Amino acid sequence: MSGKGYGGNIPDMIKGLNLKWGKRNGLVLLGLLLTVVVILAWLVKGRLDLEDPWLEVPEKLSANGPKTTFLIKAGDRISGLREIKITLKQGDEAEKAVLTRAFPPGGEAGATVEVPVTLDLKALGLKDGRATLTAVATDRSWGNFFNGRSTRVTRTLEVELTPLGLTLVGISHLLQAGGSGLVVYRVSKPPKETGLKLGNRLFQGYPLPKGNPGDYVAFFAVPLENPGSLSAEIVARSFGGSEVKQGVPLKIKPKKWRQDKISLSEGFLRQVAAAFPDAGQGDLLKTFLEVNRQKRQANHERVQQVTAASTPQPLWQGAFLRYQGKPMARFGDRRLYIWQNRVVDEQVHLGEDLASLVHSPVPAGNRGTVVLAEPLGIYGNTVILDHGLGLFSMYSHLSQMAVKAGDQVDKGQILGRTGSTGLAGGDHLHFSVLVHGAFVNPVEWWDAHWVRDQVEKVWAPGPSPAVAAQEPPAKRKGPAPKKKVRKIRRGP
Repeated sequence: MSGKGYGGNIPDMIKGLNLKWGKRNGLVLLGLLLTVVVILAWLVKGRLDLEDPWLEVPEKLSANGPKTTFLIKAGDRISGLREIKITLKQGDEAEKAVLTRAFPPGGEAGATVEVPVTLDLKALGLKDGRATLTAVATDRSWGNFFNGRSTRVTRTLEVELTPLGLTLVGISHLLQAGGSGLVVYRVSKPPKETGLKLGNRLFQGYPLPKGNPGDYVAFFAVPLENPGSLSAEIVARSFGGSEVKQGVPLKIKPKKWRQDKISLSEGFLRQVAAAFPDAGQGDLLKTFLEVNRQKRQANHERVQQVTAASTPQPLWQGAFLRYQGKPMARFGDRRLYIWQNRVVDEQVHLGEDLASLVHSPVPAGNRGTVVLAEPLGIYGNTVILDHGLGLFSMYSHLSQMAVKAGDQVDKGQILGRTGSTGLAGGDHLHFSVLVHGAFVNPVEWWDAHWVRDQVEKVWAPGPSPAVAAQEPPAKRKGPAPKKKVRKIRRGP
């Protein structure tokens, strides 16, 4: 039978049917394929996140007491958060889980999550000291082999279960205006910062040489004014941020300072203008006042910078050597500068001026480390020694210097030679002593009796006479014996 009666042969008919079916269903398949691609793209969009989640943990963490609470924040811009985990580790102990929070809900893409964290220190078995807190935020991405991308933050946690304690041990019992003093005290555990606070100034404390663990000593400068009595505080701050104070009443022996009138000559003003050309004001007197005020202040700021840090143990031993020169200007002198019969300026002299032969050798007052050997404005060529525990000595107006910063020098070693550099009217040595950057009376440190009674005996092992004097006297029959008070022998 022929297929012609059907309008064509059978193969051609099958091809036509297949073509119609293929076009129609091809479009359907293409549509399905596109839909699947769109769905996959939508599903994969957040999972191919190439950004790490963000995580905020407070920079400073401290725990004062059995519990502490703080807040952390986290989020992920593209895939959202999956988990936040916090752990703690102290010393050689195993890491301990503190908190694990899984999302959802709340960890959607772009959302900020706030998680309050409460640490029960005793339950965690922590002790006083430092611990390491680690926080990890993980997102929902397919990064890290489908485990999600993570951000890790570590912080030091200062743990303080027991508060600091202070105990007074000893005080210098003969304090004079403008002089030096020291206090010895005991801290129950290592502090972050400690010392004696006078007004707004903290005189740093150091571990007591040859003392028991927890014993500290702080040298301090007695103000030049004559208050009669002064309130001070021993201060200790813990690594956890807490602070403990103990008041220390100080009885100050007043001192009457000399008044020194200095008549300015035109020749001297010209000498000053030539020595300090950068201070030129177009007027001799104005130039002198610029040097005597602004440069003096700048020089003192430089001294403060140099004496800000000190060796934490004493380098000196016994009284300081005194340069064998005639005393001229004295420490604490109230200087009045006279020009054309009127007072044009006032300054306080903060050292001892000693004059001898021109260009005489200058010995180191005691063993120490050179922390400055350079020109210092009004003080001219100057050497400053660090003797440890905040004690420094200063040698100025030198014609030449024989040491450099960093040198270790022995007591009596030659530092240089006297001169008239800086704001000096003639060849001499200007000698100063400083306690934590504050100028104090050098005469005390020349006095072997003062050093022995007011320093060495105060920090020696055993109870201090100053502490014993503060204790209430025991009841006794009959009149109390008279107390013998030794007078401090002054230096020459």
